[in-house]
Amino acid sequence: MTTILPSNDKASLPLRSLHWLMALAIACAWAFIYSKGLFAKGTPQRSFLSSAHIFAGLTVLVLWLPRAAVRRFSPLPTIRPTPPRWQEQLARVMHWLLYLGMLLIPILGILFVQAGGKDISFFGLTLPTFIGTDKTLSHSIKDVHETLGLAMLYLVIAHAGAAIWHHLFQRDNTLRRMV
Repeated sequence: MTTILPSNDKASLPLRSLHWLMALAIACAWAFIYSKGLFAKGTPQRSFLSSAHIFAGLTVLVLWLPRAAVRRFSPLPTIRPTPPRWQEQLARVMHWLLYLGMLLIPILGILFVQAGGKDISFFGLTLPTFIGTDKTLSHSIKDVHETLGLAMLYLVIAHAGAAIWHHLFQRDNTLRRMV
């Protein structure tokens, strides 16, 4: 496969597009699930928000492979001026954790819903059932899904905060590479 070289100091357009599209899907997933608590169980609003949360999560999962592939074959431009080595290493770990979260959290969501005995549809297609009904297992998987979702929230806040820190205080091109 051919490597897509970025022009100037910006990441490639496909990488930037997937980055912000997934950021939007992740933000929507959080907004939908946290808004769900505003409505009583059994209400149409709560049901809609739960479905919207699942849709947003599945969107993240569907976009994960193209994003990972584009990231692999479309290297980011070098940060100028070069940050300290510890920051580069921390950024590498942060990105691995973000990609891992974008993959695992939706998969766990699918598994806990299916273990709860419910089908999942995406664009009118029902997903194959990957796990049998087991309410106890469903609750356990849901706990892990929620814990990782909260950890992901903190990672994303740290990720955005680091980009802003680099822009405002280190005055490098970290943020400009993705906008």
